[in-house]
Amino acid sequence: MMLARTRALLGCALGLCCAASANAQIAVSDFSTGTDGWRTVANKNAAIEWQPGMITQQDIHYGTMAFKAPSKFLGDVSAAYGGLFSFEFMTDSPNFWPSQPKIRMSGQTQWGTLTVKLALHEPAEANTLLAYEIPFEESEDWSLVGRRRPPTQEEFQAIISKLTDIRIIGDTSSESNELFSIANVRLDPPDLPEPEPGALKVYIMAGQSNMAGCDDVRNVDPMWASANDDVMLYWGNELNPGFAPLTPGTSGASCSDAAPGFYFGPELSFGSDLAFANPDDQIVIIKFAVGGTSLFNYWTTPNREYPNGGILWNEIQFAMDDALNQLTAMGYDYRVEGFLWMQGESDTDKRYRARKYASNLTKFIASMRSFVGDPEMPFILGRIRDAGQPHAQMVRDAQVYVATNIPNVYWIDTDDLGWLPDGIHYDEQSMIELGHRFADIVIAID
Repeated sequence: MMLARTRALLGCALGLCCAASANAQIAVSDFSTGTDGWRTVANKNAAIEWQPGMITQQDIHYGTMAFKAPSKFLGDVSAAYGGLFSFEFMTDSPNFWPSQPKIRMSGQTQWGTLTVKLALHEPAEANTLLAYEIPFEESEDWSLVGRRRPPTQEEFQAIISKLTDIRIIGDTSSESNELFSIANVRLDPPDLPEPEPGALKVYIMAGQSNMAGCDDVRNVDPMWASANDDVMLYWGNELNPGFAPLTPGTSGASCSDAAPGFYFGPELSFGSDLAFANPDDQIVIIKFAVGGTSLFNYWTTPNREYPNGGILWNEIQFAMDDALNQLTAMGYDYRVEGFLWMQGESDTDKRYRARKYASNLTKFIASMRSFVGDPEMPFILGRIRDAGQPHAQMVRDAQVYVATNIPNVYWIDTDDLGWLPDGIHYDEQSMIELGHRFADIVIAID
C-alpha cells in the first residue's frame, strides 16, 4: 500500500495554492519571498525560477531533475518521527510514464551513510498542483538503497537524527524541456492536542520500581485502562520515546515483563487528578523510572565515586531534553511545574549507601532544578516504607530531613499503603492512591 497520501488541489490558481494545515512545523518553505535556500541538483545545476509561492526548474539535461532541501530541513529532525513530510508538486508534462517522482533522503549513521527512497504517485494532470503527505516513519514503501528491503525502525531513526540530504525528484524520460515545480514544503511533528488556552504544565515522574509500577491494570476499575486524552505522556524508557495519551503500559520494571502493556505506576491517577483540577491547561508527564536502581550508584550527580555521574542521572537528562525540545519544536510554551520522586529502597541494603542518601538527594534535586532552569521547582518525594531492609530507617529519615530543610521540597507518607505478595511493591489500589497523594501536594502548592 502506498503510504504517501495525495489530494488534488483543483481550485488553485498557478502559484496561489491552499496552505498546508496549520501545525507547529519543524521546518517550512512557502517560497513567499524567494527560493529559501533550495537548489537544483542532477540537472546540470539548472537555474531556479521563482514566483511567490513556488519554485520551478526546467529540464536542460538528461540527468534526473531534483530539488535539494536547505539546511533547516536537515540535521537532527528526530522530533518529526511519526509526523509528515508534505509538499505540492506540479509538472507541465501530460505524460509522466515511464518515470516516477520520488523522495530520497540520506543520513550519517553508525553504519555509515544510509539512503532511503520512496516512490510517489504520478501526477494525473499537467499544470495542476498535487499535494503529497508522506508519513515520516519506516514502512514497506520506503526502500533502503543498496539493500533491497525497507529500513528498520532503528535505521530510519538513525537517518533522521543526522539527516544530510533530502531531495524531491520529479523528472520524466518521455519529455524534454519540461517544467517541474514545488510549493509549500513542510516537515511536521506528530499531532498533539492544542493546549487551550494556557501553556503546557509539565511534570516529571522518576525513580525506581514503585514509580515504574508493578501493578496490573486488569485488577482495578476498568476506567484506568482507557486512554486519557487530557494528559500527554512521554515515556523516556522506551526505544522510541514520544508523546501519547496517558495509558497503562509504561512500567518497564522486571515485575511487568509477563504483560508489559497492562502495567502502570502512579501516573494514571496523578495525571487524571491534575487534568480535572486544571481544565483549561494541557497536562504533560515525562516519565523515566527504572526498577532496582539506587541513588548512590545510578542517579548520583558527579562525585568521587562516579566522576561522570550515574548512568540514570545522565539518561534522565537526555529524556527530559528530548521531550522538552519536541515541545519547543512543535511551537508549544511550557513550564516544568514539578518533579515527583519515588525511590530509595535500593539504598537501604548497605550502610554506606544509606548514609550518603541525604547528601546525594540534595545534590540530585539541585541538579534537576538547574537542568530545567528553575531553582525553586517543587520537588515531591514519596517516603519509602520499611520493608525490613537493614538500613531502611536511615533512608526514611534522610528523605524527611531533605524535605524539611530544603525549600519547596515535600514528602508524602506511604506507610499505610498495601503491598503485593512480594512485600516491597505497592499493590494496585495503593498505586492508585499513591498517584492521588502526589497530586494532592501538587494541587495544594499550585
